[in-house]
Amino acid sequence: MGLYETTKIVPVSLSDLTPVANDVLDYFRAQEYDVNGEGTPTRGWHISISKGGIFKAVLGMKTALNIEIEPTRTGTSLKAGIGIFGMQAIPTVIALFVAWPVLLTQIWGLVKNADLDEEAINCAEKSLLSQATHHSASKAQVDPSQTFCTNCGHRLQSGDKFCPQCGTRR
Repeated sequence: MGLYETTKIVPVSLSDLTPVANDVLDYFRAQEYDVNGEGTPTRGWHISISKGGIFKAVLGMKTALNIEIEPTRTGTSLKAGIGIFGMQAIPTVIALFVAWPVLLTQIWGLVKNADLDEEAINCAEKSLLSQATHHSASKAQVDPSQTFCTNCGHRLQSGDKFCPQCGTRR
């Protein structure tokens, strides 16, 4: 996604992530953000959110908080990071400009201060858990006895206090 991002692995697998994406889109629309969502070839979703004062235009392109919801073998990956509104990758031409990293750092600071990235991740996670509960018999596989690292998705043993893969506290 980009240089600055927040990632979380949720140990829930859904055959269709469209309801989760729609919940995230509706949540931010209700807060009067500009939103754009599109499915990805991997059955995931890419969502861009932007709002007047928080995000700036860089060389005529509107920056946004991009949210990626992707299925993984251990559940569902949720990522939130700064990028271009409606685009999945920062174009190489823009990355070459000197002002881009400075502006990106400032925008990421604003996003972190507003906890917008965490808000997006939490919204998607709540929707995933809700969808898993709602469709548990037919579409979702949730095993509550298994726990996974929320940072890297590595399977944790019941007594683990830290992830043996990345060292994140449980």
